[in-house]
Amino acid sequence: MKKCLMTATSILALSILFTSAPALAQSGLAIEEIVVTAERRSSTLQSTPISITAVTGETLSASAVFDSEAFSYSVPGLVIQRDVIGKATIRGIGTENFTVGGDPGVAMYLDGAYVARSSVAILDFFDTERVEVLRGPQGTLYGRNATGGVINIISKAPTEEFEGYAKATYGNYDNFRLEGAVSGPITESARVRLAGFVANRDGYTENIFPGADARGLGDLDSKDLWALRGRFDLDVTEKLSIELIGDIYRDDSNPPAFWYTDDTLPWQGPASVFPSDIRTVSQGFEFEAPLFDSIAPTTAGRWDQTGITGKITYEADAFTVTSTSAYRDIEFEWLNDGDGLSDFLVVYYQKDFSDQFTQDIQITSNDDGPFNWIVGGFYLTESATGLYAIPLGPAFGGITLAYDGNNETDAFGVFAEGTYEFGNGFRFTGGLRYSDEQKDATADFRVFDGDPGFPQTPEVSSDAFTPRFVLDYTFDDDTMVYASATRGFRSGGFSFLDIPVNAFEAETIWAYEVGTKANLADDRVQLNAAGFYYNYKNQQLSQVTNLSTTTSNAGSSTIWGLEFELAALISENLRLDGSLAYLNAEFDEFCTNDGRDLTRPIDNTVCPGTPNLAGNKLPRAPDWTGNLALSYVQPLGDSGDVDARIEWQYTGDQFYSVFNRDSVSQNGVSVFNASIGFVTDDERWSIRGWVRNIGDKEYFSNLFPSGVSGTTTVPQGFVAPPRTYGVTVGANF
Repeated sequence: MKKCLMTATSILALSILFTSAPALAQSGLAIEEIVVTAERRSSTLQSTPISITAVTGETLSASAVFDSEAFSYSVPGLVIQRDVIGKATIRGIGTENFTVGGDPGVAMYLDGAYVARSSVAILDFFDTERVEVLRGPQGTLYGRNATGGVINIISKAPTEEFEGYAKATYGNYDNFRLEGAVSGPITESARVRLAGFVANRDGYTENIFPGADARGLGDLDSKDLWALRGRFDLDVTEKLSIELIGDIYRDDSNPPAFWYTDDTLPWQGPASVFPSDIRTVSQGFEFEAPLFDSIAPTTAGRWDQTGITGKITYEADAFTVTSTSAYRDIEFEWLNDGDGLSDFLVVYYQKDFSDQFTQDIQITSNDDGPFNWIVGGFYLTESATGLYAIPLGPAFGGITLAYDGNNETDAFGVFAEGTYEFGNGFRFTGGLRYSDEQKDATADFRVFDGDPGFPQTPEVSSDAFTPRFVLDYTFDDDTMVYASATRGFRSGGFSFLDIPVNAFEAETIWAYEVGTKANLADDRVQLNAAGFYYNYKNQQLSQVTNLSTTTSNAGSSTIWGLEFELAALISENLRLDGSLAYLNAEFDEFCTNDGRDLTRPIDNTVCPGTPNLAGNKLPRAPDWTGNLALSYVQPLGDSGDVDARIEWQYTGDQFYSVFNRDSVSQNGVSVFNASIGFVTDDERWSIRGWVRNIGDKEYFSNLFPSGVSGTTTVPQGFVAPPRTYGVTVGANF
């Protein structure tokens, strides 16, 4: 808390310093403008009345950020954590349902195409132009499942001239990564770009389970993946263009290690091995559990996806029509030891398949007049299948519990939004979207001992109107203030790990925000700030009870907070970037109980016969998040430039369970990173040394409240990466 307050004071002091020191602007330096597509058309970051952070590929490289989990520490209010699936949360809104029956609360887009499954939230970046994070509901322009916000990942486009690059990285834990791309024209009207990478790394954590090494699981948190992306751009005429993007992503990494934070579990005996070193675990990953042979996996972890996106753009004099069609296939497989003992007690296995097709059509105005508009439609069809198996050891009779679920989704939406400029600095934006979704499921619970099963066919229908209203004013110095009101919507779904399968309702949110985007000291300083208040209804939340996971709707929640972002050119060579976010996210009403907390009083007024979690913090909603980065560039004449960067990243106190148990929580964590690099004067060669988590801080990136024994909570902590370091060598041509 003290560090966060010091950061806030520093940000405010720096803004006063630069506002009152015009002499600093005499060199003519200015912070480079970043063009974003947050409002479905190109605009600058500082002229867009939305809380948005845009991080360029160059910044990702300078920070040695290779994946989305590490990236999340650079964005205020964003938390991306590795769980059974990847979980992205913005301002306390995300997802706790890790089956295919539920949808994420943060929408992810890859090159303009929506991705329906949360399992791909953890991914490696390569050949990236920029990553945009829109905070707050985006119910009008983006629609479905954007109650928390949107993450846009934009890859680099083909170039008019032939070019390419290659980068090789080597670091501790035998970390090897090779990335490259070639790009250029093939005719006067056609261009192509091909990019890819391969990454391999030993695991961070030793697994001492007998026989684990022989099965390739002697170390966990390893990396073994590769990806390719190809893009073809064609100018059919001066007004008509086509983009085709195909990508393949194959990840066979070992899953992350669990550290079982409670060493007094009641079933532990003399034969149990419970390591005391956080980097040493004993996890069985039983591939050949009794009655599990028919569905036994061949690997403990797999995160694969294949996609193709086609974009057609027709630019008339008065408007532009853009059609984006996309298909994506996602395959996900996960196996983990559910008890942390050397003896076989319980194992969890999940296998998901998803085929999705989306069609997005937008028509935007090209008029230079005071009124600009955009209208469009969206369609999604998805077939998703999940298998969730829990093999039990001899102590439980050697049976295997299996949950099967299939979710067929059809969703469409239509929207319109317009912005009118009054000519005196004021603009008003108003928009409305209608969304309609139908989900049909087939589900079955069975025991692999001849049980015929418990088949079900639940269905859920959801629809919603989601308006957006924004009033903004721009001063003569390009400083903007704005106020907005937006409604968000996430469709209902199913909890496939519940018996019987539980169908839950859609959730909605009204979000109110005021903010400013200030350009100070002749554009040498950018200071952005936002305050927000959310009224959250029917929030979809999950809880683990024994061997089932139930997702239901909380009554209501209130979320409010403040965010600050700063970019400042202190001198010609020195730049400071920082952010700070405070979040207060609490339940107003949530009537529930998992049978483990026998001391919580019953609230017979609001929740007859059931405790009320009113006042509890929402999961994955840290009270403070912040970061500071200081970058320095030193020219070396005709030889090139040396640059250095040091970072501080902070994630505050947070709970990982709706019940706010101390055993499933974590105190605030500070991590420091640094890098130093050299680039030749012609930018053809580069070398960068980097280190992350300089202090080798031991902490958890996530905690999961498992339950395998009645009222006992079994907290499973995902051990965060230790100190890592390496060298990256690059060549451009």
